[in-house]
Amino acid sequence: MSEPVNPSEPLPSALRRGLGAQMRTLREKRGVSRQQLGGDTNFSPSTIGAFERGERVMDPGTIEQVDDLLGGDGLLKAAVPYLEEERYAPQFRNFAPIEAKAVSLWVYSTHVLHGLLQTEAYARQVFVDHWPPVAAEEIENRLTARMDRQALLYRDPPPVLCFVLEETFLRRKVGGDTVWREQLRHLLACGRLPHVRIQLVPLECEEVVGATGPMTIAETPERRMLGYLEGQGQSWVISDRLVVSDMVQRHANIRGVALSPKASAQRIERLLGER
Repeated sequence: MSEPVNPSEPLPSALRRGLGAQMRTLREKRGVSRQQLGGDTNFSPSTIGAFERGERVMDPGTIEQVDDLLGGDGLLKAAVPYLEEERYAPQFRNFAPIEAKAVSLWVYSTHVLHGLLQTEAYARQVFVDHWPPVAAEEIENRLTARMDRQALLYRDPPPVLCFVLEETFLRRKVGGDTVWREQLRHLLACGRLPHVRIQLVPLECEEVVGATGPMTIAETPERRMLGYLEGQGQSWVISDRLVVSDMVQRHANIRGVALSPKASAQRIERLLGER
């Protein structure tokens, strides 16, 4: 089992600072001022400085442009794949590449919808309500990353995706009535995808299941099962086979008391007042 990841790690990260330092070294070596580079890239000199200190994240297009302008010969471009994970909240970064390549995911959610199922409006509300507060620019970065993650839903070949959700939190109108209704309709649309199963643990369930909290189980292309846990700003990617086996058994037990996908869709329609 890995050590928990602390989301309060100092920002900017070492990777961003390192990339910024390389950018500054190239710029100064070429005798280019921040103002000149900013003019060529449509950024202010202060923004160029923020890039060089790692305080702002450069998108891949900007990195490639700067590399070309400064004659980096691919030095800056080489960092692009590694910066991809910087888009995510710190506690999710270790699991992001595992999720993206998974051939199956088995999810149990208890308090908030899984990121793969969130609408943009719902996700934005989740980030806005985060405590301690997150900077506006960081919210936009994380929101873009979350929406991009959802490409997994439409990947070819498609992964098998099973989401078990507690009905209790679906009744909470996160973001207000309009956002909530849009989100529930989006859930119904996701559930109609042939490789996606969405099941609700109904309010009337009298069994104590899921007491250990939310979880995700991912199957890798090598058919290895990995667990992922996240809570209170900490996260764990779990490789221990015995621990993951326990998670698989718990997830199966929870699915056993959940409504069927068809009955779950009907319950969501009932919440919307459409049945």
